[in-house]
Amino acid sequence: MPRKDRVQLVAGIDVGASATKGVLLGKSGIEHKFLAETLDPNSSITQVLKILISHVKAASSVQTISISGRESRTIGKDLLGIPVQRVDEITANGLGGLFLSGKHKGLIVTVGTGTSIVAAYEGGKRVNHLGGTGVGGGTIMGLARRMLGVNDFRTLETMALKGDLNKVDLTVADIVGGPVGIISAEATASNLARLNIETLPEDVAAGIFNLVSQVVGVVSAMAAKSRGFEEDVVLVGRLVKSPLVSRIIRETISVFGVKAFVPENCEYCTAVGAAAFILKTY
Repeated sequence: MPRKDRVQLVAGIDVGASATKGVLLGKSGIEHKFLAETLDPNSSITQVLKILISHVKAASSVQTISISGRESRTIGKDLLGIPVQRVDEITANGLGGLFLSGKHKGLIVTVGTGTSIVAAYEGGKRVNHLGGTGVGGGTIMGLARRMLGVNDFRTLETMALKGDLNKVDLTVADIVGGPVGIISAEATASNLARLNIETLPEDVAAGIFNLVSQVVGVVSAMAAKSRGFEEDVVLVGRLVKSPLVSRIIRETISVFGVKAFVPENCEYCTAVGAAAFILKTY
């Protein structure tokens, strides 16, 4: 590996189930970034890397490639003549979330195809995997394909924004007639409980988004309260780029007295964390 005083830029690459994200990271922050759909992992990595390198005057400026995520173990010791370092996804998520948020500690909730939750302490010196849920963007698209025949996320989101949740969800008031403890009467008591064969597609779309986003919000809030991170939840991942998803997650979390922050470049968190690991180590 290169000595610390020689490292100029590190290419961080996150090979996700649906997208491969890459950044060029230096001491001053993110120099360049690029995202491509993951078709064949090796081809996607090479494509992202070539795009990143094309933005620097000399490939030699990129001292190391740091890879995390799906299929990272199948990559050899170098790519395009540049040494490769592997960083486990949990460490990358923790470091990336702290880097992007500017926090010294935090609960990093990565919302992608599924959802992963890690607790990061002391600027990332300690990162613990708390768990997560299989509910995420993959759930939204799987339900949309089967229930609505829709395979485009933006189309689905546009439909959901026009939908009426009262046509698909039961509220607490519907079941018990009023609020329960800290839960308001208007809060969701049962997702999709009103769903039937006559429900309009826009209402179904709204219900799908609400279901997934609320599950992520509740799980995140419980994790935050269990570790004393009520003020330090960082939402990252490609799915929270959706204004609708981000809003519902944050509203759900706030019910439990927890605050959440979505940093800029949140979809590149794991790639940033993989690169940051190298910059911190060498």
